[in-house]
Amino acid sequence: MLQGLKILAADDDEMSLEMLTAILGRQGVFCTAVVDGREAMDTLKSNPDFDLILLDLQMPVMDGFEVLSQCKNNPYLSDIPIIVLTSDYHEKIKSLKLGADDFLAKPYDLDELTLRISKLVLSYKRVQGSKRAKDEFLAIACHELRTPMHQIIGVAELLESENLEGEQREFVELLKQSTDSLTGTISDILNYVRLDHGICPTAETFSLRALVEKVLKSHDDEASSKGVVLILDISDDVADALNGSLLYISKVFDILIENAVKYSSDGEITIVVREESFGKHGSRFNCSVSDSGIGISAAFHAKIFEPFMQVDSSKRRKFEGIGLGLAIAQRMVQLMGGTIDVQSDEGRGSTFFFSFHCQLHGT
Repeated sequence: MLQGLKILAADDDEMSLEMLTAILGRQGVFCTAVVDGREAMDTLKSNPDFDLILLDLQMPVMDGFEVLSQCKNNPYLSDIPIIVLTSDYHEKIKSLKLGADDFLAKPYDLDELTLRISKLVLSYKRVQGSKRAKDEFLAIACHELRTPMHQIIGVAELLESENLEGEQREFVELLKQSTDSLTGTISDILNYVRLDHGICPTAETFSLRALVEKVLKSHDDEASSKGVVLILDISDDVADALNGSLLYISKVFDILIENAVKYSSDGEITIVVREESFGKHGSRFNCSVSDSGIGISAAFHAKIFEPFMQVDSSKRRKFEGIGLGLAIAQRMVQLMGGTIDVQSDEGRGSTFFFSFHCQLHGT
């Protein structure tokens, strides 16, 4: 029943851990054993391909509650079923509140252990199968749309090179704007599918200051047309040469600044960048993008990071988009070891805070 499953078992009681791995081994399970929470998280981050986690709660370095919390708040680990190993009532309640899927008391009963694991893994594999089918459909659909879209763009560019009259030129410009918008939507969907699989680009060397200035410049015309002023506040001590995900950092700034401009009719948009030491050779960068736009109701603060989520989903909504921008930004930030959050009140503007880690170039 459990043949071929990959299970992570975390327990600081070596005798209990040895007994558990022996029981699972006889069932044909590939079991990885660790003795503390930190080792469990390091194992999951380097290889999240587990079918289930068996988690003791009372462990040194990092306890099981913290492991549980981190797993359930990580989009690449949150779906993995977790069975906590406890018989204490209060620990069970706390674990369930943190997102535990089930619990099991020591000493282990073989039949109960097998049934609980089988039930959770079966459900997990059904969910994963549905997600893979959805991602494959989205990827195929987007690739199929790209080919005719490139042909339409090509025709629009040929028409633009002709000696067109005023109204004809306006029609071609409208056609180009529409194809650019649809191309951006297709790219967002493909980016989301890739991020859902935890794909991270190769690290590059870049200047953070130059990167942010370039993104700001790309939004300057639209901001100026609305009377919005873009302000960059980056401290002088921010390291100039970094080694990290240039593509992801640039995209996160682009998404947040684009949203700030979109939802602002006047006022200022301020981008703040600060650096703090983080480890021997790396730094943590704390950034924010603040606007004086329409703001977001507190009821939607958590929901806006969900894929395809829109605050106004009605057919008469004023602002266009499919609701993937912030979901993409969150995934990218998490892959860089950071976090993203928002502070906002409806009608009073918004501030998005995010952080990421980078190595200093040459260290």
